[in-house]
Amino acid sequence: MNYLELINNFWWMDEQRGFNGNETRLYFFLLHLSNRLFWKAEWIEYGDEKMIANVGISSDVLRASRNKLKEVYLIDFACGGQGRRVKTRYQILTPNANPITNPNPRPKLDPNPQPLPYYNKTKIKTNTNPTSKDERFSKREYVTSGSDFDE
Repeated sequence: MNYLELINNFWWMDEQRGFNGNETRLYFFLLHLSNRLFWKAEWIEYGDEKMIANVGISSDVLRASRNKLKEVYLIDFACGGQGRRVKTRYQILTPNANPITNPNPRPKLDPNPQPLPYYNKTKIKTNTNPTSKDERFSKREYVTSGSDFDE
């Protein structure tokens, strides 16, 4: 799996799971580290204090983000321990070829679905009494919806 496929897989998983900014930043920082090491090492060793400083999160948020990414099989990690020199090891996991995204069966669809109504936001005004050659064509007018952004 290459770098772009890992990124696309992450965004696909984000649509399913809804990662927050801290989890997203942590995952992309780990991708950055792997890319900087030319993808030679299967496991990356990186200290928690350095990770906290570079990602810009607290230690509790780091633990929660790591656990969330591990739950969805994007990364695996092994905590380094209590010593200051012992670093946490991270592994970026590649997705399965045939992932089971939703084990629940699909709901039964209505055999005769009704089409949704089509709402047109423009009105066509036709000038019935043209005074010049350019005015005989129809003109479009925007119909306001009552939004604060309509002017």
